[in-house]
Amino acid sequence: MRKLLIFVLALGGIYCGYWFVGSAAVERGAKAALAQVQADGWDLTYAGVSTQGFPSRFDTTLTDFSLRDPRTGIGWQAPFFQLFALSYQPNKVIAIWPNDQTITLPDQTLNVTSDRLRASAAVAANTDLTLTNATAETGPLTVASDLGWHAGVDKGLLALRQTDAVNTYDLFLELTALTLPATLKSQLDPGNTLPLALTVTKLDGTLTLDRPLDRHLDQGPQPTLLGLSIKDLNLTWGDLTLYAKGRITADAQGRAEGQIDIRADDWRGLIALAANAGLIDPGVAPTWENMGVVITGGADMFDLPLTF
Repeated sequence: MRKLLIFVLALGGIYCGYWFVGSAAVERGAKAALAQVQADGWDLTYAGVSTQGFPSRFDTTLTDFSLRDPRTGIGWQAPFFQLFALSYQPNKVIAIWPNDQTITLPDQTLNVTSDRLRASAAVAANTDLTLTNATAETGPLTVASDLGWHAGVDKGLLALRQTDAVNTYDLFLELTALTLPATLKSQLDPGNTLPLALTVTKLDGTLTLDRPLDRHLDQGPQPTLLGLSIKDLNLTWGDLTLYAKGRITADAQGRAEGQIDIRADDWRGLIALAANAGLIDPGVAPTWENMGVVITGGADMFDLPLTF
């Protein structure tokens, strides 16, 4: 029994030593990364960096954080930013944002208010640190501009997951109660016939890239999209509903090839929406509507294969 107790205590001591050594390494790495950002010409200030979470996590917190690109004027300020990692799985991290943060653009300032805005990511245990999966989610989130507009969602989810195919990733996006800026809403819906928010915005698909998502992304050109498979696209705004599925790929010249099958409810409203948005010439909108009547026989719903 005594030997077992000594063995357990020895293991505990070794693990404690591992945690303190590991936490110090994590903190040094964070400070080195911040110093590199400053060396790259960014305006970066922060009050402090600390790592806690003993015994099972490395919880690194950056306080009073401000980052700005002097070339573009784009910046980000937050009272804190946190990265959490399990001490026994450091290749998986969780990022936590504060409820209030500020994004500065060249022409305006955005105040972002959110509830439970967080993200997680995992990389493979290899030298390239290849991304295996990433998820970002939020509760109610509002973006308010000093120009007077605001937008937001009640709930949002974005997920990316590596598949067995080379350089291929499953993509899922869902936004609930997406509220558009009032100016954009009035442009798209000048008659004010639609509700303030899109009820559902969902995309379930697969991306194929020309290179993997790994630590080499800052070296050379950014990944190029080679193919997009849409399993389910659903946009619902009042009586307007748009569904789509299909697949398109890039040919040798980079042009799209493939087919997307579209189904729309209240397709006349969609044509008006596209004309108001400038996606189609308002002068030819009646032609599109006449074509819709021919295709549907005057029904409110149509199915159309869109071939590239």
